[in-house]
Amino acid sequence: MKALSLASTLGAFILAVSSLNAQSVVTLQPAGEDGKYTIETSVNGVGVRTYYTEENWFVSMSTTTYLFLYENGYIHDEDVKGITTLKLPDGSSSKGAAFVIRKLKIGDHILVTDIPAFVVSKQNVPLIIGSSAFESLGDVTREGDRIVIGDLDNVESLAEVVDPVDSLRAAAQGYLEAENYAEAVACFASLKDKGALNMLSEYQYAVLLNLLGRDKENIAVSLDWLSENEGKSITMDYWIHNGLGASYARLGDNANAIASLEKAAQAYYKLFNTSEKGIKAGNFKDDNLGSTLYRLGRVYASEGKVRMTESYCSLAAKCGYQPAIDFCKQYKIKY
Repeated sequence: MKALSLASTLGAFILAVSSLNAQSVVTLQPAGEDGKYTIETSVNGVGVRTYYTEENWFVSMSTTTYLFLYENGYIHDEDVKGITTLKLPDGSSSKGAAFVIRKLKIGDHILVTDIPAFVVSKQNVPLIIGSSAFESLGDVTREGDRIVIGDLDNVESLAEVVDPVDSLRAAAQGYLEAENYAEAVACFASLKDKGALNMLSEYQYAVLLNLLGRDKENIAVSLDWLSENEGKSITMDYWIHNGLGASYARLGDNANAIASLEKAAQAYYKLFNTSEKGIKAGNFKDDNLGSTLYRLGRVYASEGKVRMTESYCSLAAKCGYQPAIDFCKQYKIKY
């Protein structure tokens, strides 16, 4: 794949905007941190949790989100344009894929087509959109918790553009993130009735079952799903085993917690074509895997197995997972 420069790729923006009126409003939702906001978006018809920043920031996607969309056919080979090296706000660099988002829906009234985006391996939120992206659309003003964009061209109704099935999938994702599980289940039931419960929807359903598995009564539900679907998707296998491992650990069932967390780790190794050897060599940094390995180490600690505790906690620290790094420093474990 041919490498691209960031400057040449950013110069390739082709924007088309649809709006219900000549002035559109995007509502900012506080994300629980000072200066951090989320906005409602969907990428190629799939709802994606998105952070907004007023820094001069390009549209960027986490590796995990990109893989989910690519694996399930929402990003295609022809959408990938090359590899580029990005300069991040903290001064570090990240090498990742440059690709095109065919349909980026922002709020209820803005649809941006064919917008370049970049995969950032160090990013731990699904999608980030900066103020510079909005400035490409028209005159931008900030009014409290609202971004007002004026002077938009090509005014038309989005009702003719947005697929109702895509909207239903986006709603299901939104309910999951808001922890409105009853509403999420209702959305998935509607998708199933429409024959539209595709692989990505199954993944989202797996996340729901993962969350339900946090209490003793619903672990059986996650296990039933796993018995029918294990092996369909490595990503789903990881999240289900990881959730079950956390549930078993909270219940004090250490044997099942260890078994589930080890399966989750193996699924993640397979997903990213890595191994314990690669992690020890410093070739792989990832908070999701670090969290799983750290939890596994802590379960072994509760079993009094010092060698296994040190082994998994040091691996988690090598992944760059900060709680594991702090743990290793506290107990003088080399990593």
